[in-house]
Amino acid sequence: MKIDLHQAIAVVVTVILGITLGSAQTVKEVVSFTGNNSLGNPGGILSQARNGELYGTCPNPKDTFGSIFGLAPDGNLASLYTFGSQGGFDPRASLTLATDGNLYGTAVGGGTGDNGVLFRVSSKGVYTVLHNFMADSDGAGPEAAPIEGSDGNLYGTTSGEAGIFASTVYKYTPAGSFTTLYEFGNVQAESISTALIEGSDGNLYGTSPKGGAFGYGSIFKVSKDGTLLYNYSFPGFQSGAFPYGPLVQASNGFYYGTTYLGGSAAGYGTIFKMDSKGTVSIVYSFAAQSDGANPYGGLIQATDGNLYGTTSAAGTYGYGTIFRISTTGRFKALYSFSSAIGETPSAAPMQHTSGMFYGSLPFGSKFGYGAIYSLDMGLGPFVAFVLPTGKTGQTAQILGQGFTGTTSVVFHGVPAKSFKVESDTYMTAVIPSGATTGSVVVTTPSGKLTSNQAFRITK
Repeated sequence: MKIDLHQAIAVVVTVILGITLGSAQTVKEVVSFTGNNSLGNPGGILSQARNGELYGTCPNPKDTFGSIFGLAPDGNLASLYTFGSQGGFDPRASLTLATDGNLYGTAVGGGTGDNGVLFRVSSKGVYTVLHNFMADSDGAGPEAAPIEGSDGNLYGTTSGEAGIFASTVYKYTPAGSFTTLYEFGNVQAESISTALIEGSDGNLYGTSPKGGAFGYGSIFKVSKDGTLLYNYSFPGFQSGAFPYGPLVQASNGFYYGTTYLGGSAAGYGTIFKMDSKGTVSIVYSFAAQSDGANPYGGLIQATDGNLYGTTSAAGTYGYGTIFRISTTGRFKALYSFSSAIGETPSAAPMQHTSGMFYGSLPFGSKFGYGAIYSLDMGLGPFVAFVLPTGKTGQTAQILGQGFTGTTSVVFHGVPAKSFKVESDTYMTAVIPSGATTGSVVVTTPSGKLTSNQAFRITK
């Protein structure tokens, strides 16, 4: 993405801001939003596209309808699309890269039914409304981005606009067909605001920050045909309350997430895990002070095997923290945000295939309109998948860097007979016969790149 520096709407800071975390562990401000051109107060987790750049949304900068932005890792920032009421407004969620090369997202309000929209946007900013939500008939207030399932369909949730309507799970097919798969009662889930994930069993998992049997939120599992298979209600207090972040399934098979309140310390939030049978246990309770409080976003698993996330409050300066925790519960607060860098992160950082972490801060920074930061933990480059599952004979889409001159792609020990380098940051490979679930290794001129997660082979 080439941007005229005289028209740039952000200031790139090249010095390290804040606290140095140790050897190869630093936080930098990548770009500070100025509030101009509908860009400011970024929210949600960032998404990496085929071109290696990052994409995100600004819900309500300077009381406008919101925007979509693209960001090169070197800090070049550009507005791709500015929302208007008919095309939806208030895009609170992140964006999802799908196998067609486009990004998909939602806006909470606007559209022909004034209850939000599901949209598609290209990396060049071509915007298309795919579905207008009409409240009673198909849900209202979609706050989370859809995901692409292993079957090629999009799956998402609606919030029900703070309990006015029921929360739902929906499906949208590549042919343009929209279906409400499941409608929740408040004792199951209410005001769902987070994205679904597809578990290794092929079912859809999600969290609800409100509702449930005790009113403290819930975890649910829904099949792709719309059957509710599991529902867990948070009891509150020491057992956690209000899970605003999405789940992540770690490499050990457990599902991990966060609750905004509750825990054994002083009610400042928790990190929990759930096994395949639905048993939920608390892994860590936040104590405010240096380790942070009130984790609003979820977690990601990085290439070092650890889980990373953020808190929206406390820390050294009171504006939240970045933390790392192992799957067995070893916790470390990595960084405390200050108003000079940015405030109150509402989502976990993402790990770019360069090995670097990037995250959004909706408030604070130089101009008061938030910032994008980077976290360097000294982790090396790797490869990721647009869709981490497929059948033998199908084509897998791989994201990374330095692909030009690639000599081999190996699926869990089985070499792919056919692969194609589309660009230096994107390539495809035909899943070879005999491949089984496991890591993928791409051999480039600069070395071997291993996938950050197992590629799941389906039948």
